[in-house]
Amino acid sequence: MKLMLLAGGLPHYYNLVLNKLQRDFNVEINVVVPKGNGATLGAGVFESTNGIEFKVHFQEEYTTYYGKKFFKGLRDLIRKEKPDILMVSWPYQVSFVFYPLWYLFLKWNKIGLISKEIPFQVPHYEQAITYYTEGGGITENNQSHQKNNAWTAQVKYVIVRETRKIFSRLVDAHINYLEEARNLHASYGVSANKVFITANSPDTDEIFKHEAALQNVTSNPYRLLHVGRLVKWKQVDLLINAAIELRKKYALTELTIVGDGPEMEHLRAQINEAGAQDYIQLTGGVYEMGELGRITCEAGIYVLAGMGGLSINEAMCFGKPVICSVADGTEKRLVREGFNGYYFESGSVSSLVSTIEKLFLDPAKIQLMGQRSKEIIQEEINIHTVLGNYMEAFKFVHKG
Repeated sequence: MKLMLLAGGLPHYYNLVLNKLQRDFNVEINVVVPKGNGATLGAGVFESTNGIEFKVHFQEEYTTYYGKKFFKGLRDLIRKEKPDILMVSWPYQVSFVFYPLWYLFLKWNKIGLISKEIPFQVPHYEQAITYYTEGGGITENNQSHQKNNAWTAQVKYVIVRETRKIFSRLVDAHINYLEEARNLHASYGVSANKVFITANSPDTDEIFKHEAALQNVTSNPYRLLHVGRLVKWKQVDLLINAAIELRKKYALTELTIVGDGPEMEHLRAQINEAGAQDYIQLTGGVYEMGELGRITCEAGIYVLAGMGGLSINEAMCFGKPVICSVADGTEKRLVREGFNGYYFESGSVSSLVSTIEKLFLDPAKIQLMGQRSKEIIQEEINIHTVLGNYMEAFKFVHKG
C-alpha cells in the first residue's frame, strides 16, 4: 500500500511516527511539504529531516483564487508516484471542493481520499453560523476569531459551512483523534462507518527506551514542568504566575519551561520582573529525547496550562501525573480526574494553584498517579494502538 500525505511541514515528532508506519506496517509513505517556509505551520514548530526513512517531496506552495494554499506540480507528482491513498489536512482539504477536477482526477486514477484533522474548533453544522459570527475559536495568539454579524460575513460563513459539508461527504474516510468527531461529522451528513477514531501518540517505543535508561534520575516532587511551543494559547504566563504564588507557601517549588517560540522574551521578562530566576528555568527548545527525558524525570508534575496535546503523552510515558484544563482534546482520553491527574478552570491562576496544591499536600499521590499515567500509555493509547487504528482506515479505503 502506498500513501501520499500533504503536510504543512516536517515536525520532528511526527517523522518518527511515519517511520514506524512505513517500517512496521508495510506502508510506503510519500510526504509532500512546502519548499521553504510553509505558510500553515505554527510558530516555533521544530522541523527536522534527520532520520527520515520515507520519501519527502518539497513542492512550491501558491495562493489559490479562494485564498488558501496548495501545491504546484502535485498532479504530475501523483502520476509519477502512483499512491493508493492521498491523505490531506487543513487547508489543503478545500482544494477538492473549489477545484472539482482534482477530485475527478483522483477517482479516475483510483486513489482514495482521506481527511485527517483534530476538529476541536469545528462547530456542528447546525451551530456553524452562530459559532462563526460570535467569534468562536481562538488562534495560537489567543485571539478570538473576529465577531461579525454583517450580512456579508454571514454569507462568507455559509460558504465556509457548505464547503466543509461538501468536502466531508467527498472523502472516503475521516481520521480524527476525538470520539466527538463521530457526532460532528454526522451533522455534516457523513456516515459513521467512514469516521475512524485513532487517538494520538508519539513513538512511545522510542520514548520508553529512554525512560528505561533514566530509572535512577532523582526527581523533585515540587518541580513543575511545561513542554511546548512558546505561543500565547499555551498560557505559560499563567503557569509562571501560579509557580510564583506556590513558591510563597512551598519553598521547594520549581518550574522548568521547555520550548521556544515568539513568547520567549515576554516570558523571560515576566520571570525577571518577579525575581523568580532562581526557581523558574527557561531551557529553550529540547528535541533530543534522551535530554528531554532527563528533564522530565527530574520534575514531579507535568502541567499544561493551555493548548497542547502530545506533550501529555510524553510526560505520561515518563510516569508523571498531569494537570491541565482545555487543550486540543487529547487530554480527554488520557487525563482522568483524580486517577492520574486533575483539571483546573481554564485561564484561572487561583484554580491552577489550588489544583497543584492537591498534589503538593500529598506527595505520595504524585508517584501513584504517575504510575497510573504510564500504565494508560502502555495498555491503552500508544504508537501500536494508534497506528493500528490508522491501518483500519487505510484498509477501508484501499480495499484492493
